[in-house]
Amino acid sequence: MSEENRVGEQERAKEHDAAEAAVKHDAAATGEKDAAALVGRDAVEVESVSKRFGEVVAVDGVSLRIAAGETYSLIGANGAGKSTLFRMILGLTEPDEGSVAVCGVDIRKRATEAKRHVGYLPEELYFYQRLTGREYLRLVAGLKGCAAEVVAGEVEFFELRAVADKWVGGYSLGMRKKLGLAAAFLGSPRALVLDEPLNGLDVEMMRKLRLRIERERDAGRAVLISSHVMSFVERVSDRVGVMRAGRLVAEGTPSILRERAAVGSDVPGDAPFEDVFFRLVK
Repeated sequence: MSEENRVGEQERAKEHDAAEAAVKHDAAATGEKDAAALVGRDAVEVESVSKRFGEVVAVDGVSLRIAAGETYSLIGANGAGKSTLFRMILGLTEPDEGSVAVCGVDIRKRATEAKRHVGYLPEELYFYQRLTGREYLRLVAGLKGCAAEVVAGEVEFFELRAVADKWVGGYSLGMRKKLGLAAAFLGSPRALVLDEPLNGLDVEMMRKLRLRIERERDAGRAVLISSHVMSFVERVSDRVGVMRAGRLVAEGTPSILRERAAVGSDVPGDAPFEDVFFRLVK
């Protein structure tokens, strides 16, 4: 390697280390501030919300609360109402009945303010096909009002460096999912809403994401997840809500749900969590 190339590599490494340190410092500082601001309060409050689409009742009188510093997973079969509930929490769909507040802000009355507190990963991802991944993240950072320097740290964390300067239109499913996750985590939001975050990820990135979620929770953020990967749900969640036909039919810690599923059934205490789920939705 020539002296010029060596110097260039060293400079890029320094830039990366500085950007990553800035991300960690920003996350830690914001986490402490957010945890202090929300202590004793629920970060997400859903009160008796319902949503109908014609004759179909997608969500039927659901109430739940997620505290700052808590990871809550919502599980259910396809069509159970999870994504519709997520969209109402985010202010993307208005409930027919009930109310939603994020960090104490009513999503109907002050939607723009409430949305500033949330990082969102939708199940279906849509990107500007002729932006590079880095350009897209810089756009999101600008919209969130956070420093552009944090983009480099998320690019590194989600292992996007090799494709960061290529058009998103050429990304694989896994790369698109990692780009969506990077966008959701930008700006250290007080609440993270992640709809099917594991689809397209390899085992190593799944583990890395789990550890990141645990770190964000420990920093005082609320994390709401929907996933069909029951082993991940059990391991990462402080509490789990089970939906069936638009209703919340069970809620509690994974251990409490195990105990409930075992009552009057042949589900052993060490059964896979998917067996617990199937028992609870019967």
